[in-house]
Amino acid sequence: MRRFIIIFVSLLFIAIHYGAILYVNSSLLSNFFGSGVVGLLFILGALGNILLFLLAPKLIQKFGKRILLFFSLVISILTTVGMTFFTTELPVAISFVIYTSFVSIIFYCLDIFLEELSTDARTGEIRGIYLTCVALGIALGPFMLAMLSTANSGLKPTYLAAAFLLIPPLLLSIFSFKSRTPRAHHPYHHSLRLPFGAWWRARSIRHVTLARLALEAFFSFMVAYAPIYLHNNLGFEWSELGIMFAIMLLPFIFLEWPAGELADRLLGEKELMVVGFLITGASLLIMPFIGKVFLAWTVILLISRIGASLIESMTESYFFKHVSAEETGLLSIFRLTRSMGNVSGVVVGTIALSLFPFEKTFFVLAIVIFLGLKESLHLRDTL
Repeated sequence: MRRFIIIFVSLLFIAIHYGAILYVNSSLLSNFFGSGVVGLLFILGALGNILLFLLAPKLIQKFGKRILLFFSLVISILTTVGMTFFTTELPVAISFVIYTSFVSIIFYCLDIFLEELSTDARTGEIRGIYLTCVALGIALGPFMLAMLSTANSGLKPTYLAAAFLLIPPLLLSIFSFKSRTPRAHHPYHHSLRLPFGAWWRARSIRHVTLARLALEAFFSFMVAYAPIYLHNNLGFEWSELGIMFAIMLLPFIFLEWPAGELADRLLGEKELMVVGFLITGASLLIMPFIGKVFLAWTVILLISRIGASLIESMTESYFFKHVSAEETGLLSIFRLTRSMGNVSGVVVGTIALSLFPFEKTFFVLAIVIFLGLKESLHLRDTL
C-alpha cells in the first residue's frame, strides 16, 4: 500500500505541473515566434517524444526505470526553469523541444512501476485511480495558472511554481522508488520494429486506433492553437483562461469511469464513441461564431471535452477488450497515437492557418473529428 501511495502522490504532483503549463506553452512561444514556427516547435517536440518512446525499453534495460525517471525529472525541471527565465528565441525553443520530448517519459516510467505492483484482480481499480489522479492534477493546473498569472509578471510565476512541483517526485525517485523486477530480467525489453502489418489486418484494432489518433490530433491542435486564439485574438486574460480550462477538464475526472461502466453493462463502446465524436464535432462547428464571451466559451469548451472524454474512455476500453497482454507490439502502436497525434494536429493547424483566418481553423479540426467518427462507425460492437 505504501508503494502505491508514493506512486499516486508523485503522479498528482507531476500532473498538476503538466496541467499548469500545458495550455500556455504555445502562448509563451508566440511571444518569440510566429504561429508557423510555434507549430514547427511542437512538431519537433513530438518527434523527439516518439524517438524517446521507441528507445525507452532499451534505456530501461540498460540503466533501469529509476535512473530514467530521475533523469527525465531533472531534465523537465531544468527546461521548465529555462522557459521561465530565458529571454531570447533559441534557448526558449531548445528548452521547449527538450521538455516536450521528456515529460511524457515520466508518466511512462510511473506506469511501469505501477504495473509491477498491480495484480489482475485489481487492475481495473488501480488503473481507474491512476487515470483519476492524472485528470485531477491536469484540471488543478489551470487553477494554479489563474491564481499566479498577473498582468505585470505574465506567465513566469506559473512556470516557476510548475518547476517546484517536480521536486517532491524527484526526491521520491531517489529515496522511495524501487523495482520488484531485476533489471536484467525486465519484461519491458522489446524490438523497435512494430507489427504494422498485423495491426493493419486486424480491422477492429486498426479502426479504433485511427479513431484514437483523430482524438489525439484534436487534443494537440487545441493545446497548441486554442490558447493563442483566445488570448491573443479574442483578448481573454490568463486569469480567465485558467478558470475556463479548469472547468473544461472536469469531464475527464467525473465522466470516464461511469461511461466505462455504462459501456460494459448496457450500451457497448461503439455507441458512446459515436456520440462523443458527434458532440465534439458539433462544438467545433460552433466555436468560430463565438466572440469574447466568457460564459459561452466556458460552456462550449466543456461540451467539447464531454465528447472527448467519451471518445477517450471508449477507445481505451474497446482496444483493451480486443488485445491480450502478450500483444505488446499492438499496444505500442496504440500508445504511439498520442505522439503521432501531436504531430498531425499541429501540422493540420499550421496548414489551416496558412490558408484560412484563425477562427476558420476550427472547421478544419471538425473535419478531422468527423474522420474519427467514420472510423468508429466501422467498429464491430462489443454488445
